[in-house]
Amino acid sequence: MSLSLDTGAPVVSVYHEKSIILPDVSRVLACLYEKDIKFETVRASYRDLLRLQASRHAPVPFYDGPVFLQDSRAICRYIAETYAHRGYPFLLGKDVLQRASVEQWLHHEEYTFNPPSRALFCHLAFPLDEQDGDDIDMQARKLEEVLDLYEQRLGDSKYLAGDKFTLADLVHLPNCHHIAESGRFSYLLNSRKNVRRWWRTISSRDSWKQVSRDIEVVEQEHKLESFQNLQWQRKRRGAAVVRQVRKDPREHIIAKSETV
Repeated sequence: MSLSLDTGAPVVSVYHEKSIILPDVSRVLACLYEKDIKFETVRASYRDLLRLQASRHAPVPFYDGPVFLQDSRAICRYIAETYAHRGYPFLLGKDVLQRASVEQWLHHEEYTFNPPSRALFCHLAFPLDEQDGDDIDMQARKLEEVLDLYEQRLGDSKYLAGDKFTLADLVHLPNCHHIAESGRFSYLLNSRKNVRRWWRTISSRDSWKQVSRDIEVVEQEHKLESFQNLQWQRKRRGAAVVRQVRKDPREHIIAKSETV
């Protein structure tokens, strides 16, 4: 991602692979929507993104003048701090005490919730074969243990870090979205009353509804592009066959006379 200062308001450029919006990107998009920051999306091929990432050794490059960040959670913190007076004001909490709670849950999400939930996302988005079934079941069990703790916490609090929606909740949106939309793993959220209520609340925010629409648009456009490419390849192969059939018959006659 990059941010350039043109005439008028700052414009953030968000780079993502043209066939899919990955969780790291959708996490930042949700934050940008919450803070009502103008941005543009730049779709690139996987190879071009690898070149961009390799040049900065970062999975999600973000530039704001001299500032360079590489982690989606760090980018969200930066956005929330830099644009504190824009959009939704409580992403970092309403006071110092809640900010400490937000940081605690951000750490918990990154190192406890994210590993198993990301494994499930990867299994859903990029299925390999049935041989990884045992590992996926193990990851699901790990996530169940994490969500049991969330169920207890959310029985005492509306949101993870208190009575306000914060980054602590926002960073969970991408992986939870793919789990909730799946038929196989949606029970992980739906079978826990407090977690189910929390998920329905945070996923109904306008910011995430917009991200969900963005995800759907990118997926549909990729399917259309893939279909058009397939049609073009079929026409190309068909044209090659026609050209072969329509070769000048005199070539056969000349070749035969030369043989004689």
